[in-house]
Amino acid sequence: MKRIAIGQVLQETNLLNPVETRREDFTDYGLAQGDEVVARYGDVGELAGLMTLPDACNEAIEWLGLLRAVAWHGGPLAAGLTGEFVEALVAPLHATSVDGVLLSLHGAQAAVDEPDVCGCILQAVRGIVGPDIPVVATLDLHANITARMAQCADLLYGYHTFPHIDQVTCGERAARGLGRLLDTGARPAVSAWKIPMVVNSEGRATDRGIQRDLWSQIVESEGRDAVASVGLYMVQPWFDVPQLGWTLYQAYWDAAPPFDPVTIAQACWATRHHRDIDYVTPDTLVARARSIPGGPVAVSEGHDATNSGAPGDSTHLLAALIAEEIGEGGALCFCVDPESVERCIIAGSGTTLTLEIGGKRDPYSAPVAAVAQVEALGEVRFTLSGHGGHNLSVDMGRMAQVRVGDTTIVLVEKTGPGSTPLVYEAAGCDPRAYKIVLAKSPEGFRQDYEPFSSGILYAAAPGVATPFIDQVAFTQVNRPLFPLDDLTAPAEAAWAGALYEKEMHP
Repeated sequence: MKRIAIGQVLQETNLLNPVETRREDFTDYGLAQGDEVVARYGDVGELAGLMTLPDACNEAIEWLGLLRAVAWHGGPLAAGLTGEFVEALVAPLHATSVDGVLLSLHGAQAAVDEPDVCGCILQAVRGIVGPDIPVVATLDLHANITARMAQCADLLYGYHTFPHIDQVTCGERAARGLGRLLDTGARPAVSAWKIPMVVNSEGRATDRGIQRDLWSQIVESEGRDAVASVGLYMVQPWFDVPQLGWTLYQAYWDAAPPFDPVTIAQACWATRHHRDIDYVTPDTLVARARSIPGGPVAVSEGHDATNSGAPGDSTHLLAALIAEEIGEGGALCFCVDPESVERCIIAGSGTTLTLEIGGKRDPYSAPVAAVAQVEALGEVRFTLSGHGGHNLSVDMGRMAQVRVGDTTIVLVEKTGPGSTPLVYEAAGCDPRAYKIVLAKSPEGFRQDYEPFSSGILYAAAPGVATPFIDQVAFTQVNRPLFPLDDLTAPAEAAWAGALYEKEMHP
């Protein structure tokens, strides 16, 4: 029986968000060590797919639980937290030998004292298990692949979907990959090719739009026996770190990778100016929504997307909604504002009070003063499956449902998934009953809202998840980089291109 170490450290970091991610934020979403990693979380997220390794190996597995630390997307990890997690994760590896390692990571995760958390984790694991023990990791499609990540893992597997609905199958692919490494003892060749571009997420879904055909080819390629893993990583754009850019990662058992990196880089580069989104602004939002018959009209509040690591308390759209009488069911939105929740709880349900709503954490907006009717109090807790999670228990803390004019605002204490209607349903609101519903998500919200919405709008305003990447003041990235620099071809960025290359070892 093989002994396999398994662990997960998962959070997407938005480095423009000034609110640091603390240890308590991981406690909210599940912090476990040892046997609890499998016992409590073996059917959650990518771990559910990794747990299929016995089927891939056709034999029983003895699991060695390392660490499971998951937090919702947000600002950088607080100082010292990376070191704490790395120490906890590798501690069991000091005490016993293993035949392989399976990890679930994000790939765009940074701390105030470590720009490459995932690379740091993989390097620490590799340093203990040595060069001969296979190490396989899963990543988000928006990971920023670094040379350290590619070097320290034998195989990396990323999501093939955006909206992200393949957490489990991504884990299954990784399990099959490790199974092959264990069976053959061989290691595939690896090619990681960096494309010097960063673009917004809107309009970059894998099931539609300008890159759908390319994604179909990538997914199909993994069905070939000579291909271990292929991923095009579109990178979380609000991630000011070295080596930032798209990456084509290929692991293969042949003389050459399934795709020519230069050809793929040129194909991606040709789409760099693509923007098929007609953004509404705060002052045009209500009129545009009214022009769409029926409801609800689902509106992407991408600039404050909690799915993109934003604080979740921007007031640009909120102020626009409460400034007008919307009619036809009014509007529904949510705001991360623990101070206002506390005030509402003290005042009690049915009371009216003046609140300073939002704008306390978002550096691009200010609190909005409003006279609010407290309509309900409670908690926002639910289980997320679909875009953003699989059997993921979400705890957004206490909530206050308030009404300002004909706009209903769900005030919550903690951040959480902005793409799902479950946020509102857990607060006792039916999003189908409103004319306008805001989703704090740049693209993935379509997965849940499109089936019952009469229309989809994308809004844009200043924020830490702005779709206008050329306005971001990057300081740590390698240059030149599109759209910060006027490049005519990827080859003009000497730092990009072949990030990491490794030959196959039979």
